[in-house]
Amino acid sequence: MQVSRLVAAVILAAICAAPGAGFAEPMEHGGHDGGPMPMPMMMVLRQAHLTADQQTKVHQIIAANFKQAKPLMQKLHQIHDQIADKLLSAGAVSAADIAPLQQQESSIHQQLDQQMLASALQIRGLLTQEQLSRVADLHTKLKALREQIHALVGEDALPPGPPPGF
Repeated sequence: MQVSRLVAAVILAAICAAPGAGFAEPMEHGGHDGGPMPMPMMMVLRQAHLTADQQTKVHQIIAANFKQAKPLMQKLHQIHDQIADKLLSAGAVSAADIAPLQQQESSIHQQLDQQMLASALQIRGLLTQEQLSRVADLHTKLKALREQIHALVGEDALPPGPPPGF
């Protein structure tokens, strides 16, 4: 189960990584601007050499996922705004003031993760064994490159991301 979940996650990430691979519309809405799909590995799915029929089906899966995820993403943005409003308001703010918003945020993230995994499994189901093998090979190579980068620059070399709500 762990291996197939890993492959599914890689495939899903691959689907939405690079615009211009035949799936631009959902990615314009979702990938780059905080949408329902994680970025940056379309090159992995490109390595699978999808047929035209597979590309069409993948596009349909992504579009359906985006349609389902869009209201959740909007709610997530609202929650982030509420957190920022609380943190930047006058007066005292405690963790208890923000805890309900964090719980909502966590619930939405869990729902989005479940949707992404379901989509990844659908897309994985479209691939042949040969395509899966190509994708797995590229994943192994990318993982080795990440490990090399980490060995060269270490964890502390990467700048931290912004806190939620900012």
